[in-house]
Amino acid sequence: MPATEDATAKGLEAYRIGLETADSYKGDPKTLLNALGTFQSGKSRPFLCAGMAYILLKASRESDGSYAQAGLDAAMAWLEKAQEMEPDILLINMIEAFVYIYNGRFDDARLVLDYLHQQDPQNYYLHVAEMTLCQRQGDVEKVGLWYEKAVKSAVNAPQRLRLQSGMGDFYLAQGVLDKALVMFKEAVHFDKDNYRLWHKISVAFYRQGNLEEAMRYNQRVLKQQDYPPARQLAEAIEQQMPQEKGRLGRLFGR
Repeated sequence: MPATEDATAKGLEAYRIGLETADSYKGDPKTLLNALGTFQSGKSRPFLCAGMAYILLKASRESDGSYAQAGLDAAMAWLEKAQEMEPDILLINMIEAFVYIYNGRFDDARLVLDYLHQQDPQNYYLHVAEMTLCQRQGDVEKVGLWYEKAVKSAVNAPQRLRLQSGMGDFYLAQGVLDKALVMFKEAVHFDKDNYRLWHKISVAFYRQGNLEEAMRYNQRVLKQQDYPPARQLAEAIEQQMPQEKGRLGRLFGR
């Protein structure tokens, strides 16, 4: 542990960079280890404890989008250590809102967010938390409103790309496929090597029933990466395409 219990400027700088690194996590543990190293480099206990909480929050996400309760509990324990030393720093306290949101404690999250908005209503992380809360509550209209605010308060391109991808995920889950495609295509335009985004585009076309476009984008994924979900989708597309061709042939007398 670092010696100082002060929230130093160096600690804050390292903390901001570590948050960005943790936000880029896509399942590779090295990403979170890199974030931890960055948090440690700040040599400030409050920010390191908050950083640990944020790492645990990211690591707690399951493949189905739920969050492991043990991970959320551990995140809160580390967050409370940070809050004991520095109870009034927004970038530390915003983690509490996310823990409550992922726990399904929406009323508690609302109380935390209302309090933090009084400190800085233009804060990017608060806008993301509001967007996440509305997503969990299934409020499509408000999700869009908070998304627009978060895009405006984002300070760099990676933040905006993550927002677009996240909105695409939300629309895809809600079955709003046209809007999902818009978000994914905008994001992949600036991140052409992101095979996961290409796969999501393929999935959206598949769910629309546009098998040719789904196959085209799926092939692009597999050229970049041997991605198991893309291989599974390719099999599903191939199984349906002969049936679709046969149906069209009957319609046109072939």
